[in-house]
Amino acid sequence: MAAELAGDGAGVCAVLNAPLTATAGGRTCAERWDARSQAMGASAAGRLALRRDLRAIATAPVRADGEHGSIALPSPLLDGHSRFSWTANCWMLTG
Repeated sequence: MAAELAGDGAGVCAVLNAPLTATAGGRTCAERWDARSQAMGASAAGRLALRRDLRAIATAPVRADGEHGSIALPSPLLDGHSRFSWTANCWMLTG
């Protein structure tokens, strides 16, 4: 979430599940996230939502079962369009 707040599309893409990092509609993952971050950050409500998500992630309990895990968030991130999961020995943001 820090990358979203900073408008760093490449940083966002670094933690996304691999299928979400592909080029789509002629735009790279970083280009899509740069545009999304800019749109969300353009309004006070968007910035507030990102900060609220960041606080929720920092205090959310983690559930793990062997190789798989999840962060138990009070509500889905980014207005319901994503979640975190544990795969390939790292946390991934998935859509």
